[in-house]
Amino acid sequence: MFLESLTAIRYAVKNDHSFLEVDVPKVTEEHREQMRRRIQEAALVCIGRKGFSAVSMADIIAESGLSAGAVYVYYRGKDDLFLDASRGVMRDRLGMLDRLHAQHPLPHPARALAMVVEDLPEGENFPGLPLQVWGESVRRPELQVAARGILAEAGSHIRRYLGAWLRSERGLSPDDAERLADRLRPAFIGLVQGYMVQVSLSENPAASQEAYVSAVEALLSGVLAAPANQAADGDARTGG
Repeated sequence: MFLESLTAIRYAVKNDHSFLEVDVPKVTEEHREQMRRRIQEAALVCIGRKGFSAVSMADIIAESGLSAGAVYVYYRGKDDLFLDASRGVMRDRLGMLDRLHAQHPLPHPARALAMVVEDLPEGENFPGLPLQVWGESVRRPELQVAARGILAEAGSHIRRYLGAWLRSERGLSPDDAERLADRLRPAFIGLVQGYMVQVSLSENPAASQEAYVSAVEALLSGVLAAPANQAADGDARTGG
């Protein structure tokens, strides 16, 4: 009887597509993203407690409240999960630069970068996840390609913002703005990475964060200051 029922089900699936459409619920991309986020958040909590190397998939599965099968649908293992979580942390923060494009005038890059790094800590659970991933990548070549991809994506956000600012606030042509933004991009990535290192290793993260943001603003305000003639024109227009 069981085999007959199983055969009937197989026949129905094979020959009647409406059977699938009616009886099998569809999983939306929104649901998949919610599940990935849930698993990533569990991973962040676990890393905050134990560190990258000591965390196991069993720890993350328990923290997520999901079954092992549900977690492994989305991630093959710890490396895949941590890389995706790291990518998500960077994308969420640096994606803010793209949203700033709607502001007029665009914030100075010193302020924009400060806004990015000010938002990086994740409360008590922020463990410098990207920093730990990069550290693992140094000794594990199989992670290096993915880690480079994360940095390349971060660089794209920074380059787009710098190019837009150089065009709108410094009057550069699109080609000149693009070239200069590309030249400055590695330094800006380094400033974000430096923030993660200093704050993650600090005995007083809040004080280190404040000092770093202040230093970044002072440094970039001088490097990207308006030319003297442009500043004078601005003063004349505002009556300054």
